[in-house]
Amino acid sequence: MRTIIYFFLFALPAFLISGCMFKKNVMKDEADDIEEAIVASVNGENFLVMKEEIFQATSKSSKQGFRTTSGYTEYRLTSYDLNTGKISKRIELGERDDGYMYFLGATDGKLWYFCDNEKTGLHARNPKTLDIVVSKDDIEKVNPFLKNNFPKVKWYELRKYFGFDLVKKMPMIADNSGFVYLLNPENYSTEKISSPVKNFEYEKTMSTTSINVTNKDYMSLSGDPRKTIHFASKEFEQPDFLKGEFLESSNSLNVKEIFPEYLNPIYEEIEKNQRFIDSVNGMEEQMKEETDQWKIRTLQNLKSRIKYEEENIGRKYKEINDLSTSRFNTIISRDKGVFVIHTTTASDTAKVLISKVNFDVKEKSITLIWTTFLENIFAEPEKVFEKGGFDYVFSKGSPNLRTKRAIIYGDKLILVSMLRTVCIDINSGKVLWEFQI
Repeated sequence: MRTIIYFFLFALPAFLISGCMFKKNVMKDEADDIEEAIVASVNGENFLVMKEEIFQATSKSSKQGFRTTSGYTEYRLTSYDLNTGKISKRIELGERDDGYMYFLGATDGKLWYFCDNEKTGLHARNPKTLDIVVSKDDIEKVNPFLKNNFPKVKWYELRKYFGFDLVKKMPMIADNSGFVYLLNPENYSTEKISSPVKNFEYEKTMSTTSINVTNKDYMSLSGDPRKTIHFASKEFEQPDFLKGEFLESSNSLNVKEIFPEYLNPIYEEIEKNQRFIDSVNGMEEQMKEETDQWKIRTLQNLKSRIKYEEENIGRKYKEINDLSTSRFNTIISRDKGVFVIHTTTASDTAKVLISKVNFDVKEKSITLIWTTFLENIFAEPEKVFEKGGFDYVFSKGSPNLRTKRAIIYGDKLILVSMLRTVCIDINSGKVLWEFQI
C-alpha cells in the first residue's frame, strides 16, 4: 500500500495538496519573511525586535516549472538580546484582520505602535518583554479629546495618520479631524503642530554603489567585474571587490547621532563667517577715534558685508536642519568606516563577504580594515535554493529569500539575508552570533 501511494505522488506531473500538513507553529517554526527589524534599548540593555511573518499554506501546486501557493499570513513579534542573539520574548499577533500593528518609532525604553484593534489602539511596548507599558487608556487620560477620536482607516492607510519625528524622537498622531500632534513619550501630553505626519521609513534594499561621507564628499564603486573605490577625486586601485556595493541602513538614521562629523564642513563655514563678523566688529571698536578717511571707508565696506555673512550663517543653519531632518541611510562608523558587501566568486553559488574601509577626508585616503566571510549566506539565494516541484509541494510555508536588511547600532552591524540574522563587531569584523529567523 505504501509503495502504491509513493508511486501515485511521483507519477503526477501536476500535484495539488492542501490541509494541515502545511500548518506551521507560529511560535516555534521558522519565519517566511520579516516586516520590520528595529534595535531599541531599555535599562541599558539593547534588543533587536523583529515583526516576523509566518505563511500558512493551504495549498501548493507545481506543474511544468510553474509553482502556486495559496494561504494566509500570521504574525509574531520577537525580541532578541543584541549581545547574544538569544530570544528574550516572543508574542503571537495573529492575522492582519485580528488587529494590524503598525510601528511608529522607538524612544528610550519604548516601542510605539498603533493597532487597528480599537481595544489596543495607540500604545508602547517594552523592547525586552514586549509587554504594553503605555496603554491607550494612559494616553487618553492625559488627552481626553483623543477618546474615540482616532481615524478609523484600513491598515494600509495608517501611515497617513500615525508616524514618528526622528529628530525630536516623538510619535506623531492625527485625530479624526486630521489635526496632527506630537506625543511626549514621557508624560503623554500632546502638542498640536502644522507639519504633516512623517514615517519611520524602510529601504527595500541595503546596498548602493554611491554614498555621501560628508555633505560635500562622496564615495563610489565602479568597474567590472571587480569594483574599485573613487573618493576625494581619486581612483584607488586597491582594495577591489567582486560585485561590491556599499551597505546602507534599511532604517532611516539620525545623521547627528550616527556620524556627527558628516555636518562638519557646514559648521566650518559657519565658523569662518562668524570669525569675519567678529573681526570687523573688533576693528570698529579699535577705530572709534580714527580720522584716516581711507581706513574709515575700508571699515564701512567691511561692515556692509556683515549683513551678507549673517544671512549666510542663517542659510547654513537651515541646511543643517534640512540635512538633520531628511532621510539618511549611509552606514558610517564613528571611526570613519564604511562597509562593502561583495561576493566570493562570480558564480550563482557565490557566498557573501563584508569588508570595512576607513576613510580620511583631509588626507584623501582609504584603508581596508577587515574582511569577514559569511559562510551561511549566499549572494543570490533564490538561484542556489531552486527546488523541484515535489520538494516545493511538501515544504512548509513560502519563504521569501529576497528580503535583506542592514542595521548599525553602536559597535554592532546586523545583517538579515536569506531569513538569517548575523551580528558583526564593527571594530574587529568578528561574527558575534547568528541564527535562522
